[in-house]
This record gives sequence, C-alpha cells and structure tokens, in this order.
Amino acid sequence: MQNSMDKNSSSQLDCDIIIVGAGMSGCLLAYALLKLNPLLDVMLVDENPQRTDKQNNFIHPGFDARTLALSAGTCDLLAELGLWDELQLKAQPIEDIHISDRGYFGALDLQKNNKTQAFGYVAELQDIGLVLNKHLKQYKQLQRLYSSSLIDIEKHSEHIHCSLDNGQVVKAKMCVGADGANSITRKLLAVPAQISDYGCSAVIANVRSSKAHFNKAFERFTEFGPIALLPLSDNRYSLVWSVANKDLARIRALTDQEFLAELQQAFGYRAGIFTETGKRDIYPLKLIKTDKPLTHRGVCIGNAAHCLHPVMGQGFNLGMRDLYVLASQVSRVESKKQIGSYQMLEQYWRLRKADHHKTISLTDSTVRIFSNSSWPFIIGRNIALQAMSLLPDLSTPIIKQAKGQFSLLNRDAE
Repeated sequence: MQNSMDKNSSSQLDCDIIIVGAGMSGCLLAYALLKLNPLLDVMLVDENPQRTDKQNNFIHPGFDARTLALSAGTCDLLAELGLWDELQLKAQPIEDIHISDRGYFGALDLQKNNKTQAFGYVAELQDIGLVLNKHLKQYKQLQRLYSSSLIDIEKHSEHIHCSLDNGQVVKAKMCVGADGANSITRKLLAVPAQISDYGCSAVIANVRSSKAHFNKAFERFTEFGPIALLPLSDNRYSLVWSVANKDLARIRALTDQEFLAELQQAFGYRAGIFTETGKRDIYPLKLIKTDKPLTHRGVCIGNAAHCLHPVMGQGFNLGMRDLYVLASQVSRVESKKQIGSYQMLEQYWRLRKADHHKTISLTDSTVRIFSNSSWPFIIGRNIALQAMSLLPDLSTPIIKQAKGQFSLLNRDAE
C-alpha cells in the first residue's frame, strides 16, 4: 500500500490532523479533508495490521462483509465528494419501506414520492473500502500508520501530542477519534460518554427468500426483537435481527436450516420463505452518547461519538453528516493555525448539536417504545402506525429522517 509508514522510522512525527481509526469513518474523513483541501497533512493511525489481498486491495476489519444502509442524504454527500458514481454501481436502492408490529394491526408502507429518488441504498462495506482506498492513494501527503495504538494525549495551547505504543509522538493541530464504540481516543481526550446496554445483540447475515424483493426494505417489530431486511443485489437481503442476550447461545448453535426456520417464525411470511443464509455475525447492542463530543483540540466522530441501535439505520448516516461538516469547517479556516482551535470546533458543534441529539433521541425512543410489552404502549404505537398509513402527511417526519437530506452548513436550518 502506498503512503504507509515504517512505524519505527522516527520518534516524532508532525501533521495538521491526526485521525485515530482507519475504518469507514476515519478513511472517509481523511478523504473528505484532502478532497476539500489538498494542502493538508493528514495522518491515519490504526491499531490493526496493514492487510492486503492478492490484488493488493485494501482490507480492514472496518470494511468486512457487512452492509450499510446509506440514506439519500449520505448518497448526496458521497456524490459531492466524487465517490458515489462508483459506489452506486454495486449498491441496491431502497424504494419502499414496510414497517409493522408483528401480531398487531399497525403497519405502514413508505414509498418514495418521485420516480427518480430512492430513500437510500444498501452497499457492502468491502465494496466501499475498495473504492475509498483507490481514491485515498491519490494523496501522497496522507500518512498511514498501522499496528500502532494510541496510549496517551498531551494537550497544549497551539497543538496536541499523541503518543503511540511504539514510542513515537505525533504532533498535530487537531486529534480526531474515529476508533469505534470502545474508543481509547475518547477516553484520552476526556470526552464524557453515557453507555446504556440494551441487553440484546444484533445477528447479521445475508439471506435469500423465495420472493423477489423489488427494492423493498422491511422493519418488523416482534416479541423476539426488531428485524430489519434490507434489499441487496442478486435478490438477497441484509438481515439485522435484534436478539435477547439470553438467547444468543442457542442462536449460535443453530444449523443454517434451523436458523432460517426460527427467522421465519419470528418474521412471518411478508418477504416470502427464507431459503438460504450466509455467514452469521453477532454484535452486542448498546447506546453510547456524548453530550458534546469535543474538547481542547480534539473531537470524536462516528461510533466514537455515538453508537446507536441499528433499528432505524441512523448510526452511520449521522456519522457521515458529522465528518462532512467537520471537513467543511477545516476547509474554511483562513490559515492552518486555526485548525482545531476553540472557535473552529465550537462552530462545528453549533452546526451539529441539534441533529446529533435529535437523531440519538429518536432512535433510542423507537427501540424502547417498540420493545415495551405493556398494553398502553402496544395500543399507542399501533394506532400511530395506522394513522400514518391512513394520513400520509403524518409520516413526513419519518420520511425526512430516513432520507437524511438536511441543510448541514446552515446552523439556523431545521
């Protein structure tokens, strides 16, 4: 890989911005920064080893076989950054969304309101990683350090020192934590976070059904947990199934056919008969939120700033808006000296605060309302779903959030 560095080549390194975490958020931020201002010196640091396949393509644990639901707004941002034309070639559109509460009368069908624009697209992380890495290779000023862990941060008035486990120290104007839900950067920057365990985990797999999906996504709330089916290429679905932790051992032990049978029982037959499943992965679900994900010369983005339940597919899209606005604010400074300054980071947060808190609150509320088995909640949510089905204007806020097309650089916008 080009632009990689020998981790023992020097005891001190200098850059404008150090990004800790070379997964999806970190790489996208690095690319956005350099796309908007090619004169920047950016460094990506990651604790994972550098890995390539036989074709020398980029493989990173953050770009594995999972999929992402990209909102229409995220696709717009990727288009502005010059990535979407290539990504769209392998992405599958979401043109309809069916929401239902299994066993009850409430159901809602959301349909795109014009012939050209989908709610969003579903893309496989590996495909995104290959496209992104190809574009990152164009920037020779990008430094990449692998097998390197951040162990300490020392803040100064005009810069920040980031110490790595190999004895190197990186001097930068700003440090960005993009190292996931268990972010060490967040801890070292002293950004307070609140963590709530949902007591469940997401079972993720690609499945096939007897019915063609016709680009329809399903969000099915069941007594077993929310089940999402997102349309993929080759008439597959990306499955995200929330399962109580007490059931995980049993779910893990199921054969493929037993797993499909249990999924069928939990989901029902609205998507047809499930006939095939790929590899299953399991991830614990918890809510991580920060009231203000920044501090002196440091800021957290992506899952380091907010880790959400996947029920509404909002997590990555919220992070995409964060990194785009952060890159835009960096590109607007009059001189490099202002990068990471109090004024720059406060302006960034003024632009992001409302969306940050609203999206987190909406996602968490949805999980808790639809997982509550008391009759007042059951009746209330089903009446709401039915009302939105009969009066489409009531579903406008849900559609707006699903599409994620907001005015990001105007702090007075809704």
